[in-house]
Amino acid sequence: MVLDYDLIISDVDGVILMEGDPIWDNINSLRQMIEHGKKVILVTNNSGFSRVLLSRQLNYLGLPIEPKDIITSGLAAVLYMKKSWDVKKVFVIGEEGLVEEIRNAGYEVLMTANAEKEIPDVVVLGLDRLVTYDKLSIGMRCIWKGSKFVVTNMDRLWPAKDGLRLGAGALASALIYALKREPDFVAGKPNKWIVEVAMELTGISDLKKVLVIGDQLETDIKMGNELGADTALVLTGISQRADVERTGIRPTFVIKNLSELLS
Repeated sequence: MVLDYDLIISDVDGVILMEGDPIWDNINSLRQMIEHGKKVILVTNNSGFSRVLLSRQLNYLGLPIEPKDIITSGLAAVLYMKKSWDVKKVFVIGEEGLVEEIRNAGYEVLMTANAEKEIPDVVVLGLDRLVTYDKLSIGMRCIWKGSKFVVTNMDRLWPAKDGLRLGAGALASALIYALKREPDFVAGKPNKWIVEVAMELTGISDLKKVLVIGDQLETDIKMGNELGADTALVLTGISQRADVERTGIRPTFVIKNLSELLS
């Protein structure tokens, strides 16, 4: 089945890893795809990942993925900001991977104590498992005073070993509700922007040769469907078979794990 595709675009959380722990059936299947000459790009809404550290972890697990073949929603947000605005200072509500991407782009990351004094050009919000009420409030006030508002992704939920947790979208919704306004840009899935970045990097433009793999109907599968690519919902993360009827979002394939794509 997978032999029909040249580019495999796979999610990470719920497909390859579950809160850092490997999902071995899927890892082994992706490795076999690479061995069969398929280009595998990881596209994740999790902005907390450092692409370098994630690449090292995956290579240790036997999955040869280079940092350049990983696109996080944090990287997608940075690329959009570079394209769209003159940005110098950024206030970040997010984890180290997001901060790393923003600093690598040459932007100054304002600390909490300085954010309201200097007023950042952009407030960027991503998944932040250590977020505080004060940090969210500072971000809200900066946007109120004129900062652009960028969200890495609007995932409601995030899969963890002990069950579902709040996603970045749940945090962003607090600011959206308080400010009574939508973000200026949402970088991650289901926005097609993040996949268009992946396709540009690989030089593959024929959507008939692209397969999008993910564990969430509302992000991974919705994005792939809207892009016009084939999609595979893998039941190792958040969405389950019954959710297909409930949401009306229909993947090309529904599979228990990625080994079914190799049969």
